[in-house]
Amino acid sequence: MTAVGMIGLGQIGLPMAQNLLKGGHTVIGYRRSDQSELIAAGGIPASSPREVAERCSIILSCLPDDAALESVVSGPQGLASASRDGLVLVELSTLDTGVKSKQARALMEKGGQMLDCAVSGIPRMVRERQGVIYASGDEMVFERVREVLSAVAERVFFFGEFGNATKAKLTANILVALNIMATAEAMAFGIKAGLDPDRLIGALQDGAGSSLQFKVRAPVMAAGAWDRVMAPTAMLVKDIHLITATRERLGCPTPLLDQAAAIYEAAISAGYGETDVASVFAVVAERAGIQTETNKKAS
Repeated sequence: MTAVGMIGLGQIGLPMAQNLLKGGHTVIGYRRSDQSELIAAGGIPASSPREVAERCSIILSCLPDDAALESVVSGPQGLASASRDGLVLVELSTLDTGVKSKQARALMEKGGQMLDCAVSGIPRMVRERQGVIYASGDEMVFERVREVLSAVAERVFFFGEFGNATKAKLTANILVALNIMATAEAMAFGIKAGLDPDRLIGALQDGAGSSLQFKVRAPVMAAGAWDRVMAPTAMLVKDIHLITATRERLGCPTPLLDQAAAIYEAAISAGYGETDVASVFAVVAERAGIQTETNKKAS
């Protein structure tokens, strides 16, 4: 098996690295903060993205924002500084495609290539290889890394030209955002109607209107347990902004998402940016005159 680089070892990147290790790959990892979890899993820490590039020809990255990608690729100790022919960066972050394209060109000037990719799934799904990977870019390069991606996820879809994977992820996140909002609204309605929330969840979770987001986040909403973060509200709002910008370029209305976006922004304003996105229920519940478990504990 090959040595594979993994840059970004957060709630999605770390389980991807663990799956690569389980698949028999050597993993050279890098993150700016503590790397003890990578070491505990059997991975090898690197001191910089450049060191990862010097030790691996295939690298996966899962990063929080545009600035992080720019630093990883074009920074003083970035991948491009290694000037390694044949280097492939599988870029899995949900970021602006213009930023990704610029960094892809910077890498190409130094002999490397980048695929625009994305991963869809909550951390547990990624850990169990049940997440979905969308890939786009040069098809020959994709075929070169297909085996590595298959070690990370059972389902890998190729979408053609560079940038299409991000478009697919944004499409998926319209459903994610709306399903979470629908869960919050339904839970508030049921609780306001006097129904026991736990019994309500049990009755609805396998019904016709259920979703993965309902199954995962309705219990979190009922318990007010959004301090246990699967995905922070700020991250989904960042993706909603990308969807909105893309929607405007395409001239494609998103009326339901527009309504939901206002509630997500209200959650950010209320201080829920770094809590799990299930905390949007706090905003919906407050407007319905429902006291959440978190508020009960605080009072």
